[in-house]
Amino acid sequence: MATSSVPTIDFSPAKSQLSDVMTQVFHGHQLRIVSRHHGKEQMLLVRPDDLLAMLGEHRLDVLAVYDVDGVTLRIPDMGVLGFGETLDEAIDDLLFQLRAYATRFFREPTRFMATSRGAHAAALLRFALAEEDEQQRMLGIEQPEPEVAAVGAR
Repeated sequence: MATSSVPTIDFSPAKSQLSDVMTQVFHGHQLRIVSRHHGKEQMLLVRPDDLLAMLGEHRLDVLAVYDVDGVTLRIPDMGVLGFGETLDEAIDDLLFQLRAYATRFFREPTRFMATSRGAHAAALLRFALAEEDEQQRMLGIEQPEPEVAAVGAR
């Protein structure tokens, strides 16, 4: 790994000074790289809300299919589907399915990172760290406007 501009601390001192390191990361909003085995193994310590801000705005590409049976929502890149008789039900189901996928992804990251699904990591992390209302905004689904009858139509 290239020399980092992010402050690095060796594992042993980080372990013995964990309280101070946590204070710097949390209260000081300071990123820290913890390194061991002469830099061969490294990890990044960062506040979740700081990481959320760093990841920025993200919208998931959601396709909607309406038919007589209801609504299907699909995120093509991830293969995640949500179903419902109404758009609201389909949104709720899609959010449930995304949360389940994110949970599986981060519980077994090596299973996913070794495949093309590893490309989902940033979007899923952004989604997983977001509050529920922001998760829904990430879908970018607007409720359709009700049709308005033309005034003065004959």
